[in-house]
Amino acid sequence: MNPQLCNQVAQWNNCLAPTMEVLRQLSGCTEDQFLELGGKLQDFAYRSSGISSVSNNLVELVAGAESNQLTERLRHLFTKMNNYLNQVNTQGNQSCSTLEQIMVQLENVVRPLEGFQKMDKALRMLSISTKIESARLGELGAGFTTLAMDVEKLSQTVSEKSAGIMAQRHSLAQLINGNLQMVRSTEEHQYADAQKILAAVGNNLETLADLNATCSATGNQVAVISEQISSDIGAVVASMQFHDITRQQIEHVIEALEKLQQHTCTHASPNEDACPALVAEIGDICELQTAQTRHATDQLAKATNTTLDSLRDIGANQTQISLELQQALMGNSGSAETSLLDNMEKEMHRVTLILKNCDQADQELAAAMHKVTSTMTEIGGFVSDIEAVGSEIDLIALNAQIKAAHTGPQGAALGVLAEAIKRLSLDAVIQTEAVSNTLQAINAITASIADQNFLEAEDGSQPVTEMEQEARQIISSLSGINHSLLQQLSTLASTAESLSDDINLTTSGIHVHEEIQQQTEQAVQALEQIYAEARALVPASSEFRDNLRHMEQRYTMESERMIHEMMAARHGVQLSLQKQQVSTDSDSEYGDNVDLF
Repeated sequence: MNPQLCNQVAQWNNCLAPTMEVLRQLSGCTEDQFLELGGKLQDFAYRSSGISSVSNNLVELVAGAESNQLTERLRHLFTKMNNYLNQVNTQGNQSCSTLEQIMVQLENVVRPLEGFQKMDKALRMLSISTKIESARLGELGAGFTTLAMDVEKLSQTVSEKSAGIMAQRHSLAQLINGNLQMVRSTEEHQYADAQKILAAVGNNLETLADLNATCSATGNQVAVISEQISSDIGAVVASMQFHDITRQQIEHVIEALEKLQQHTCTHASPNEDACPALVAEIGDICELQTAQTRHATDQLAKATNTTLDSLRDIGANQTQISLELQQALMGNSGSAETSLLDNMEKEMHRVTLILKNCDQADQELAAAMHKVTSTMTEIGGFVSDIEAVGSEIDLIALNAQIKAAHTGPQGAALGVLAEAIKRLSLDAVIQTEAVSNTLQAINAITASIADQNFLEAEDGSQPVTEMEQEARQIISSLSGINHSLLQQLSTLASTAESLSDDINLTTSGIHVHEEIQQQTEQAVQALEQIYAEARALVPASSEFRDNLRHMEQRYTMESERMIHEMMAARHGVQLSLQKQQVSTDSDSEYGDNVDLF
């Protein structure tokens, strides 16, 4: 054999040993890293499933049957409250109008009552004058003393009754003014606030309906994302299989190189005719194993990158689930403290308090209206007494005229007094009629109060009590949902964030594929140098595939056969040659010798 070729074969043989050692180290050095990654993948899958479960619970919490039932109850209560407040507002306005009309009529009572006060003074003066004139006449005026006493009593009666009417009128005016201020204040603040709150509740009801629809849509989106996550996890599992595939491919490369090394040692001194064939075989095997090694490491890098991308997608999708649910449930605020359910809970508390205040104000107004009615009854009694006084004055005047006529010319002065008393009786009738007409007008107004008093002591509080109980139940339900919602949202956010962080930390720490590529590059370069030198000495032959057919017996994957065929095609061998049948017992191209996690 050519000494130069022998030396070259020996050098190649020596180069194969460190190359195989590098490959042997690579075939086992990644085992622990991929086993650890497999364990983390199981943890990620479990936590991802938990996040999907919490997401589904949140959707059911907000868009489920209980939430829909609560929404309908809120709508019903909203309608009841609106109707009640409108009724209260209408009746309050009517009551104010009634009270204002009564106030106008009470002002009309003042002038007749002032006339009664003047009448009282006149009666007192007539009583005194009658006593003086009776004393002057002596026995002729004896009957006028009794007359004077009757006049004095009438003046006291007029004084007492008119003062009573005036006092009742003053008390009634204060009562009415106080209630008018109360009603106007209630209208200005309580009713207005209630209307604003109910308007907000109405808007929130619409928002809640939209939220239910949004959450239902989000629930569908969550289902899609969860399905995608499962698919991603499946892709990661599939990618993880390439670790064993790569290991087996490298082992096959090592086996081929070992046999080549043994073959070159066995034929250390071949005859001159066999030497070119040996050099060609070395070139063929090194070229083929270079391609197999490069393909194996490229596939491992691709599979690892797919694994990392899939893991990142899992984290991103879980974060997307968390963000979409938080945005759907919290609205634009994104804050649990200002969530829709929390706002509705506060609004329901406020509106029930206002309803209580409105109920109290209306009860006070009803009591005031009853007081007006009873006071008007008392005033009517006083008017009847004054009307009786007018009749008595008229009778006294008639008696005085008769007595004055009996006394003759000496009773002329008494006749004048009798005429004065007669005029007072006429004034009394006029003043009494004025007061009576005014009070009749007031009574006509107060006659409608019974119809206007929509809040009786027993029935009036019943609607408010029912609404308060209903609101309390709804608030309790809102509180429960809100508490569970915020709790699960917090859990979802923290869990999704933790999972995303752990996935990012895991993916950022995986460089095994890069390390393998760097290390295999050393072995590939050594093999490339061998087959390049061999090709320089002996060009490649067209018998490549036939010469290396024995290697096909070790192939367990279609990709290895494919590379073999590609190398054969490169050397002019027809691809129509019969391929070794791949086992049909498995659907996988990886054969039965692939160990999965």
